[in-house]
Amino acid sequence: MILVKSLDADGSPKEKRRKGTGKITLTEVAEFVGVSAMTVSRALRMPEKVNPELRDRIDAAVSQLGYVPNLQARNLASVHSDLILAVVPTFSSPGFLPVSEALQKVLTERGYTMMFMESGHDGQSEQKTFEKMLAYNPAAIIQFNIDTIESCTQLLANVDILEIGALNTHPVGMCIGVDYGKAVKQIVTHLADASLKNIALLCTPANNTMFRQLLSGWNTAMLALNRSPHRVVTTHLPSTIATGVNIFKDMMITWGDLDALICTSDEMACGCMMACHSAGIKVPNTVAIASLGGGVLSTVCSPALTTVEFPWHDIGVKAGKALLELLNDKPGEKFIEIPSVLKVRASTAA
Repeated sequence: MILVKSLDADGSPKEKRRKGTGKITLTEVAEFVGVSAMTVSRALRMPEKVNPELRDRIDAAVSQLGYVPNLQARNLASVHSDLILAVVPTFSSPGFLPVSEALQKVLTERGYTMMFMESGHDGQSEQKTFEKMLAYNPAAIIQFNIDTIESCTQLLANVDILEIGALNTHPVGMCIGVDYGKAVKQIVTHLADASLKNIALLCTPANNTMFRQLLSGWNTAMLALNRSPHRVVTTHLPSTIATGVNIFKDMMITWGDLDALICTSDEMACGCMMACHSAGIKVPNTVAIASLGGGVLSTVCSPALTTVEFPWHDIGVKAGKALLELLNDKPGEKFIEIPSVLKVRASTAA
């Protein structure tokens, strides 16, 4: 609030508050306590270095006035930043929730604050996204299945970068991820062993690294079985159950002989399964369905979903610890591959 001088009817000055930024400043807290702004700043950042009695007065003033520290300003004014930014295409991206929970637990225990940002699928350039993030002066940037284009390499030269998601063997910083190509091969082999021949692949929105791995693994596995890899559907729609329901109907019109389907997310696979139930198509007797992901959803849908399980929570923990080492100038390997595990369940077991 900003104090403005005005006059009463008798000509005497009075004070009133005018709506401005609506935020109490560090200077106002200092004036309220009767100390310098530097003392208040020190009490908030390094309380152990301030007299306990004075620290209590400052804490009381902060509480009474409703002061909220400006983390962005603090980071810009300091050589050391305790802010870590994580960017993801959408917060609903498969695997992001368990990864973000694990990351926060590891990093906040060491005094770091995390901020999450969506880059979206609206065509916004990666360069603009990274420029916005760097304005916060972060200690590090975490990318979850986000491509770093070549024009951004120099832009990110002075900040630690950690990539999570699809394994990138040539990351800008370091990468901890899974090989989607190997995951697809595991499922194709499993379905072929079950004598299923007319297999299709349904791809959810993916970054370039993930998409290349998916198609490479799919083509290699299908050609090794002397099968045509032409049954591939890609969509830019959100990876949701509703999207799976709608797309599956079109797929069955196009390929009426389809006997197996691989989806690149549990949500899409469950949607396809619901479409089967609605149309009277038996799973797995008529169409077997499998997915990549291995989240809780795969175990509670009916029938339970065969999936390649990505240990996202463990990946988040490992990534958090690796980032702490990187921030302490103890960089490890450039990339670490986390193995995935095939979980065979009722959706593919005739």
